[in-house]
Amino acid sequence: MTLYKSILIGILGSFLMFLGDMTLYYDPNDYDGKDTINNIIGIMKNVSIKRLYIGGLLGPIAAFIYCIGFYHIVLSCQENYLNLAWFVFLINILGMILGGAYHIQCAYLGLLSRYENKEAFDEFLKFLKLQAKIVFGIMAIANIAIAVLILFGFTVFPRWQALFTPIFLLIFTPIVGRLPKGLHMIIRGGWLNIIYFVYYLSLLINYTNMNL
Repeated sequence: MTLYKSILIGILGSFLMFLGDMTLYYDPNDYDGKDTINNIIGIMKNVSIKRLYIGGLLGPIAAFIYCIGFYHIVLSCQENYLNLAWFVFLINILGMILGGAYHIQCAYLGLLSRYENKEAFDEFLKFLKLQAKIVFGIMAIANIAIAVLILFGFTVFPRWQALFTPIFLLIFTPIVGRLPKGLHMIIRGGWLNIIYFVYYLSLLINYTNMNL
């Protein structure tokens, strides 16, 4: 596989996971960012069951494609640092596999909320929140590792490319959280995948310029 193809696959993975998010909980009426989880549950409670099925299943499919896209870490790394690149690649894969599992289980929020067994729902939500901490913790380490590889000049990309890595783009989260209704639903609602889309797109532009 070439670096170019790997980057393109990464773009596809980020788009599909974003599509999975929007399928699960997009609502033109938006949601209140001050009580995100309960607002999202309220939306998913009222969408069609078929939509929850599709949105949930897109998670592991997108995660699989994401994992192939992460191979760009190895392909772009200089030979002297390949062992480190493989380690960073594997951390990212682990985080994304867990992320795909987490995503598909989010569909249960919409499914279980339709029934009156509050104890079962609360226990599931408690477990899901634990999963979220694990997923975001591992992905934070993985994202920092990608930024370090680029920032220290261990890859073929210029050091400033680190500014477009997911960990740096997360800095803008409070800003997108203040977007007006409509844009907020799409951009803030799918932000964690949009930052990956931006990252991969910046890699693609950089790679194209380097090979002109």
